[in-house]
Amino acid sequence: MGIISIENLKNLADNGNNEAKYELGLRYYRGIGVPVDYEQARNYLEDAEKNGIGGASYYLGVIYYNGKGTPTNHAKAKEYFEKSEATNNVFSSYYLGKLYYWGDGVEKNLDKANEYKAKVLAKPFFSNQDTDIKNFYSFTDFEGASRTYATNLQKRVQNEFANLFGENENKDI
Repeated sequence: MGIISIENLKNLADNGNNEAKYELGLRYYRGIGVPVDYEQARNYLEDAEKNGIGGASYYLGVIYYNGKGTPTNHAKAKEYFEKSEATNNVFSSYYLGKLYYWGDGVEKNLDKANEYKAKVLAKPFFSNQDTDIKNFYSFTDFEGASRTYATNLQKRVQNEFANLFGENENKDI
């Protein structure tokens, strides 16, 4: 979908265009042409996802994982990440690995966490990343490490992902 005004997107979405709903969801999520509004983003993305727009699953997972415009719900985030991960979305694999590593919304399972880690590390753009990022995905540095360290490292990894796709450094992916 090319560059379309917010008004035109809303008209298309109101007339049932699911791609327009997805695009509006992303714009509200990122604050592109509209103020950031996670509740609006979630509403549009949920509607798009229910109607077969697969990319919406990932963003819904992030919304529920981080509690953006809704209470944090790791179990619901997991459901959306699993849908997205089924389409080989490496970012969803990353979050699923974290959920299983920490036991957030799921029973802690290091074997599952390592399965997702392997999927992430198998992606070519990780082969030359720095040691800290590789250690994050190996989960071995977390033994005895504080959750704060892990959270800060997560933000670094998110910035690496964002830089890969030309996003602003401080935006969520």
